[in-house]
Amino acid sequence: MEVRGMRPTGIDSSTWGKYIPAKLTVRLRPAELFTDWTSVFNDLELKRPQSLMRDLEQEARSQGLENIAIKAQEGDRMANLAAGEKNVFGAIAHTRYMRNGQKEITVEALPHQGVYIDFRIYPPEIHVDPRGALPR
Repeated sequence: MEVRGMRPTGIDSSTWGKYIPAKLTVRLRPAELFTDWTSVFNDLELKRPQSLMRDLEQEARSQGLENIAIKAQEGDRMANLAAGEKNVFGAIAHTRYMRNGQKEITVEALPHQGVYIDFRIYPPEIHVDPRGALPR
């Protein structure tokens, strides 16, 4: 028997008796990582990356200017035939080798103090909307 025009409030006849699955919402927040290298830099007596970069840049500029001056002197030496220098090219090659010979490098691999590492891990936020499920 069907009664038109009299519908109970809050009940939708199109979904009555049908299964409506619950709505699950999961929100993940990414983990945060913070590191502090100050103790390692201080322990190994290292410069900070920005100041090291500035120093290396300045050193490269001065080394470039010095190399240009040396090349000019070598060119003047080769062009000066009046000086009568014998084996100019060999002498220049020898001085270049002595100037750019082997360098001694000391590497300390392990600092006495380690890096400070801080992790922040957040649990997922899970929300369940029962959508039509009736409580018992």
